[in-house]
Order: sequence, then C-alpha cells, then structure tokens
Amino acid sequence: MASSIVHLAITNELAKRVSFTDTSRLKFGAVVVDAGEGGNITGESHLKVNVMDGKKRTYDFDKYREMFGNLMLTDDLYMGYYLHLVQDSLYRHFVYDIYHWNPTIPGNVERLHKDYQIVNQYIIHKYGLTNDIVVPDGFKDEPINLICSFNTERLIENMNSFFSPVEDESIFFFTKEMSDEFIEEAVKYCVEEVGKIRNGEQGIDKLTYAWNRG
Repeated sequence: MASSIVHLAITNELAKRVSFTDTSRLKFGAVVVDAGEGGNITGESHLKVNVMDGKKRTYDFDKYREMFGNLMLTDDLYMGYYLHLVQDSLYRHFVYDIYHWNPTIPGNVERLHKDYQIVNQYIIHKYGLTNDIVVPDGFKDEPINLICSFNTERLIENMNSFFSPVEDESIFFFTKEMSDEFIEEAVKYCVEEVGKIRNGEQGIDKLTYAWNRG
C-alpha cells in the first residue's frame, strides 16, 4: 500500500512527538513488513484476513496484538511493525474512499508506482529522511519471524533504490500534496494509537477500515 518512504516519514515524525527507546529498531519494524515472503504461522506479512462472513477483508490487528502485545511495550521493532499495518489500513481508506483510486483500469497500478518514485524524492527532502535502515543482529531469530519469512537483503536493496534520484515528471494520481496530507493524518492517528496501546486499551478495530472483497 503506502510506499516504504511514506512509512519512514511517518515514523520519523512520530518519533519527534512520542518517546521511543530505540528508533533504529522502530524504523526497521516500520519497513520490514513489505519484505515478507510467506510461510510460517500466518504466511502473509500484513496479516490480512476475511471478515463478515467473507464479504470483507482487513488487517488482523487482534492477531498481532495477541502475538506481540507485550513486546510492543518493550521493543520498538514490534511497535513499528504494528504501526505499519495501521498506516496501511489508513492508506487504503485514504486512496480508495477519499480519493477514489481505481486500480482496475489497465495501467493504473504501474502509473501509481511511478508516482511513488517521483513523490518519494519530495518526501525524502521535505522530511529530512536518510537511508539508515539497518537489519538488527540476529534478526532471523526474532519472534516476528513467526509471522512469515522476510527477505532482508531485498529490503536493503529496495531502500537503496528508493533513495536514488529520479526525474521529476508529471504526477498521475498520488501528488506531493496528497503525501503531505496523508503523512500528517497518519502521524496524528499513530500518536493516539501508541498512547492507547501503552495505556492497555484495545487500539484500532479491525472492522473500522475493512474493505469489500473484489
């Protein structure tokens, strides 16, 4: 859903407003989700599940909190991972419900990915991002691998490519202004979400932003 650069920008801004113990692990958790390859317990890094008798699909926040609720309070990697799922849920609502994105038109998905490449450069400079994602030592032994397998080599290669300059061309759909709007709203939501989790509250309901199955 949202690009890794958008997730990184949200995480950087969040760290300015909320105290974390290890921002390096927080940022790694926020981007490693998209390096999932399947297998293990859930077989899907985003923990997507069918709900409402199979009529809708969503992210299984309940499952994640069940598996890693305690670790989210003590290890920022697990909070970063969780917040990535929250941000993707918000992003689906943002582009589909608010801006009426239509991925079924041939070529639209490819054009959107091109937008990401262009807008990523704007986000990197505006939010002062640096390519400082580091794979933690012993990551393969981390409990997060219970979810699925992760290709961390591909993750680092992708991050390097995202920080490589591209030509500033015309935007098709996802504009710089939209990126700012989404990042601002997502940061606000995530500040509240971290507060709820740390206060022992439930957090985001998986049905709130569930979407109709195609």
